[in-house]
Amino acid sequence: MKFNYVLSVSVIALMGLVSSAQAQSLTSAMAYAYENNPEIASSFLSVRAARQGIIAAEGAMLPTIGAEASIGATSTWAPGGQSWSTSDSIGLGYSQTLFDNNASSAAISGAEAQYDAAVYGAKNTEQNVLLSVIQAYVNVVANRRIVEIRQESVGFVDAQVGSARDRLELGEGTQLEVSQAEASLAQSTAAYQAAINDLRTSEANYQRWVGQAPGSLSGGYNFSSLLPGSLDAALARANSGHPALLASAAQLRAAQYGYEETLASFGPNLSLTGQVGAGGWTAGTVATQASISLRLSVPIYTPTRDPSVEQANIGQIQTQLEGFATRDQIVEAVRQGWAGVQAATAQIEAATAAVAASRLALQATIDQNELGQATTLDVLDARASVASVEETLISAQSQRTIAAYSLIAAMGTLTAQDLGLPVQPRTAEGDVVVPAAAPTAPADAWGNLR
Repeated sequence: MKFNYVLSVSVIALMGLVSSAQAQSLTSAMAYAYENNPEIASSFLSVRAARQGIIAAEGAMLPTIGAEASIGATSTWAPGGQSWSTSDSIGLGYSQTLFDNNASSAAISGAEAQYDAAVYGAKNTEQNVLLSVIQAYVNVVANRRIVEIRQESVGFVDAQVGSARDRLELGEGTQLEVSQAEASLAQSTAAYQAAINDLRTSEANYQRWVGQAPGSLSGGYNFSSLLPGSLDAALARANSGHPALLASAAQLRAAQYGYEETLASFGPNLSLTGQVGAGGWTAGTVATQASISLRLSVPIYTPTRDPSVEQANIGQIQTQLEGFATRDQIVEAVRQGWAGVQAATAQIEAATAAVAASRLALQATIDQNELGQATTLDVLDARASVASVEETLISAQSQRTIAAYSLIAAMGTLTAQDLGLPVQPRTAEGDVVVPAAAPTAPADAWGNLR
């Protein structure tokens, strides 16, 4: 009867029927990470910095106004003797670029492309962080189940050791059976300690990505509605909307605009300058003056032109090649995720059948042992087989979950918005979106007269 009880406990642990009302779901873990993960916060700051790059590029065509002041003294030696003169001035200066061969326009367009790349990069960072949270969550749940299974195995084998010793004292067993049971207990204990170490590692990884230590986890996953209907559909979705691909396209645009800016910087430049001020206080002859001028500059020979143009052109080509590499990586990730889901599903079916068969075999071996038709070693081998296939089932379930979410991430749809996480909506730069207040009804001016 004791053996049936141990077996039933293992079944309950495997299927995860023991739950807690306070268990943290995967959704709440991802929501907490979205709100607190430093990598996501850093990606928002990158977008803000890119916004400042646009403002800086736009400033190149705006006027510059500054205050100027100077004072000086000059000593002159001439045949007639030495003389001194002083000068001073104070005023305002104005300068503005009127035409720079469209270099500023290219710089502005390039900065806007860099901003788009930062926005898509932040979305890709969000995906990567959420996928790491999922992997950490699933690993903790799986490792906890494995620890439970191995702990039960230790208890089962320990009971077998005691039973073998009792039979030896009664003259019904042998020292060989006791030694075999003790060796099996040592192996089970070592495997249990290894599972404990794996669990501690996965819990540390969980705390890194989620931002808090794992408590009671529910282990429930709901990803079926997010999976594509076919591999072709997954590839089409990834090629059209993955943030990493969109970021690569934006970076290519930025490189192209950078090439145009480099070419334009070696063209004519027209600028306007003006000054107004007064001077002569030290000489006692104060005067006010103003000036305005147009300056046209046309480069004839610039030694750095050819290398700069070639570097910009190489930058375009390199960015395009990096985009191709990113596309290939995403296609590979989609195919691997799809294959992983299919393979893990088949493994789950096979492992489920193996678990059921091994449990029946264990129970039959236990019954035979009680009748003297099976040895203690037979029971231990049957129990080890049950534990092995149970762990195989847990591993397959975890692999399927991770493969499914990896496929979703490879398509570019593993974001807080796509997942419907209970978080405050944010702008591309991380600012919380405050919903507009509902309009209030106008006051009824005639209310008191009715």
